Amino acid sequence: MILDITPMLKIGVEQFYGIEYEDFPCQIAQVGMWLTDHQMNIRASEQFGTYYARLPLAQSATIVNGNALRLDWERVIPKHELSYILGNPPFVGHQWRNTVQKEDMEIVYKGGINYGKLDYVCSWYKKAVDYMENTAIQAAFVSTNSIVQGESVAVMWKPIFKQGFEITFAYTSFLWSNEAKGKAAVYCIIV
Repeated sequence: MILDITPMLKIGVEQFYGIEYEDFPCQIAQVGMWLTDHQMNIRASEQFGTYYARLPLAQSATIVNGNALRLDWERVIPKHELSYILGNPPFVGHQWRNTVQKEDMEIVYKGGINYGKLDYVCSWYKKAVDYMENTAIQAAFVSTNSIVQGESVAVMWKPIFKQGFEITFAYTSFLWSNEAKGKAAVYCIIV
């Protein structure tokens, strides 16, 4: 008798949503989700002692190609259907932002706080906090550690705390590492 473990698996790739700015990385994210799903299916097979695979690939993650700071996240996935927001937004110091990035920040902050010296990554926190309001959604972002130092602390975090949000965990500074040529030497955190 072969054990059908399908009802025991509570997470499927179709439960994941994402927003990616560029088309090719959007496609890579889609394939990456299928690969991760396959790896988890192998682990489930090992745990239950029976082979399990979701083939053919009938379901997939929803990866939207667009600017996450300009899209209405509620149209990507209604917030009542979401539990977590995870991301690794771009780090761009205030002095290196291009025109589009400056416009993105103006849209997100709507002239509210003086975001002028904040890193571009702070916009994702603001966007997430606005989206998460009155929900149980939790968020975590890999970010440059500059957002928890100096003047960024009061400018960025004070309004977030004022909205009733709190930091539930933080991973201390680590040097970003990858295999890319000319990679940036930046210290990151996860909040």
